[in-house]
Amino acid sequence: MKRYRVLLGITQAELAERAGISVGYVGEVEMGRKFPSPEKLEGIARALGLRPFRLLMGPEDVTDAMGPDAIYETAEKLKKLLSEEIDTFVREADPSKPKPSPELFDEKGRRLRGR
Repeated sequence: MKRYRVLLGITQAELAERAGISVGYVGEVEMGRKFPSPEKLEGIARALGLRPFRLLMGPEDVTDAMGPDAIYETAEKLKKLLSEEIDTFVREADPSKPKPSPELFDEKGRRLRGR
């Protein structure tokens, strides 16, 4: 649970609010001191944008279930999302800076060399 929460960049308090549980309960679950009921597990998963079974699987289980290329595909998606968020942040911080032209990036959002 903590792994997904940290990947989303949200605090325990934000997760608790989204899932309708207490902050203390989030901490207890993350430390392995408590185990959520199926109903709470569903609420936590929904708050994290996941299907509940993901919270029951370790990283190696997820990789096995998704196939060997899943990590690379996920990394590419994350890179694209982060790139878009950084661009938005820069535009909001300094609106006078122009948006990078799309031809500087390939179809996967990677910067093209030499441009």
